[in-house]
Amino acid sequence: MARILILLAVVLGVFWWLRARAEARLAEHRARQAREASQRTGAAGPADATAEPMVQCAQCGVHLPQGEAIAWRGLHYCRRSHLPDESRAEGGDGSGGPHP
Repeated sequence: MARILILLAVVLGVFWWLRARAEARLAEHRARQAREASQRTGAAGPADATAEPMVQCAQCGVHLPQGEAIAWRGLHYCRRSHLPDESRAEGGDGSGGPHP
């Protein structure tokens, strides 16, 4: 009975080792394919350190980087003329000069 258990343990161990080896080879193959695809297309890859979140203008719907957007009361706008009238009345009309 002990011989059967030992043989079963060895067979299961070999099966586990072969399965882990096959999974590692498959992961390596997929990584190689992804590298080759990104080199062919010239893509920077998914982990671009300079990537910035995109936001949508609340007025016209244009998407732009968050750093270039104008944030006003929790919303984002692509230019000053798209801000609501109340914000321009407070001095945000973009005229650059004093108000009369």
